[in-house]
Amino acid sequence: MANILRMDLYRLLHGKSLWIFLGIIVVLAAAGAGTMAVITDPTFLESMKVSYTNGAPAGVNIGFTSPSGPDADDLLQADALAGLVAQGLTPEALIGNVFLGGGGLSSLFAVFVAIFLATEFESGFSKNVFTVQPNRLAFLGARFLEIAVLAAVFTALIVVATLATAAVAGLPLIMSPLPDLLLWTALVVLAATGFGMLTALAVWVTRKMAAGIVIGIVLAAGLVTLALQSVLLLFPSASFLADFTLSSCMSSLSLGLAGPLGVPHIALVCAAFIIVAAAASAVVLQRKDV
Repeated sequence: MANILRMDLYRLLHGKSLWIFLGIIVVLAAAGAGTMAVITDPTFLESMKVSYTNGAPAGVNIGFTSPSGPDADDLLQADALAGLVAQGLTPEALIGNVFLGGGGLSSLFAVFVAIFLATEFESGFSKNVFTVQPNRLAFLGARFLEIAVLAAVFTALIVVATLATAAVAGLPLIMSPLPDLLLWTALVVLAATGFGMLTALAVWVTRKMAAGIVIGIVLAAGLVTLALQSVLLLFPSASFLADFTLSSCMSSLSLGLAGPLGVPHIALVCAAFIIVAAAASAVVLQRKDV
């Protein structure tokens, strides 16, 4: 396992994919936090309200769709948004709004994992790996460690880059207690690891980068969860089953620890997906043509 880890560390540090994705994260974090700082500025909100009240056209449309200007409901929504901003944002809410609610972190990580793992099969590098380490379970163990560590790296960079941009942009945040922030971060890493392991399973089953990317994005973007929720509309008594998906856990984390799903629920669901994906991967990797 140590030999595999050393080879992969060399591939990661000397390749372009990791640095490109980390750069994308920094850019998205800066753009997201910077935009939030602008649109949540009470002065900006007030100027938008005044502009629409006076009937002046604006280049940016935030919630006002009527060509004749805002109605009373529109202005009430603007006041509600201003009130929400006045209460302050927590780091979890800011990061969740930028990266978690829409599956941004999950999708980025799934695409990176698919590229990283599929490359070694498409390039023939896996033959060298299995020559050095013929034990497929050791190979799986090394890959699991790498996915977990990379999930932590992606998440940590997102947190640092977003908070740094918020500080530079002057976006006021209500800092959560450090233990709560660390627990929330650990849960995000756990959920991202789950998506990474599912994507890895897709790559090992298909041995194709394109297939791994597509399957990873479909899972990470929550499309499977949306389909499940649609089906469960026919069975209201079983609607709770939609909460037992990684996407639901990540959506809950986008609201912080106070989301609809509790910490034990999220931890157990994520751990279950990781275990099931690892068990299925152990079977798939025994194929001699892999």
